[in-house]
Amino acid sequence: MEINRDAPIVLNHEIEIFAPPKRVWERIAQVEYWSEWHPDIGKAYWTDDEPMDRRGFKFGVKMFRFTGQFRVYEEPHLIGWTARHLFSRHRQMFRLSGDYRRTVLTSEASYEGRVAALMPERLREPLDYFGQTWLAAVKTHIESERENGARSPGTRSARYMGQR
Repeated sequence: MEINRDAPIVLNHEIEIFAPPKRVWERIAQVEYWSEWHPDIGKAYWTDDEPMDRRGFKFGVKMFRFTGQFRVYEEPHLIGWTARHLFSRHRQMFRLSGDYRRTVLTSEASYEGRVAALMPERLREPLDYFGQTWLAAVKTHIESERENGARSPGTRSARYMGQR
């Protein structure tokens, strides 16, 4: 799956996160925890038990509700999904590269539909802001976890991983 480069709105963002790609990828893949670290997502949850490369989910951003489905799930380098809402269709791809110290997270998104086609310039700024917020929220969450010694939901402490 790729984004639609001919869509009325196409956005690209990139950020460097001081954590290994696997850790960043896990945070993005854990839909059920998005609302705990992303300031604009009110609720996010799984809707089925399909394999991860086609698993469905729902999430809310302010007053909008989206239904999504993972389409690309290649740990820890690529994760992507499609989502729809009453007025739009959205494709999101995250590409991760790096080493054990840092990750370069690149986001590509396309937005299609009647409203996006009618008002691309009006929607571009808030969608661009949302994309920037997404990357900044992932970065802040992961890096503050490391500084504070806290664990995220869904992760295990060292003693449960066979270490003492």
